[in-house]
Amino acid sequence: MNENIEAMLEELKEKYPDNWEDPIRGLDVSVYDTTNAGYDVDDDFVEELFYIIWINYKGCSLGISREDLSHNYFDIDTDTYIELEDLVELTQIMTIVAKHLSKIDFKTHL
Repeated sequence: MNENIEAMLEELKEKYPDNWEDPIRGLDVSVYDTTNAGYDVDDDFVEELFYIIWINYKGCSLGISREDLSHNYFDIDTDTYIELEDLVELTQIMTIVAKHLSKIDFKTHL
């Protein structure tokens, strides 16, 4: 049912296996849908209702959210200063995320 989110997380775990789910020394990812159901937390998570993914990489946090549900416009937000070397890795992480999100047939209304 959530095959694209599963594939995304598997690819991220494969590429960043060290300190997986450790937001200070490694990579931690949280994904929520528009009903506020969290992937890996709630059984009713639906990837077609994707709303936001929080990416925490070595203390740097950023969110990619679906802001306009009728047009699938996304916003990338961070309140963290990011060192250049971490920016390179975060860009690669965002590329993996975008690749898998682009395969989802999002519901454009609730």
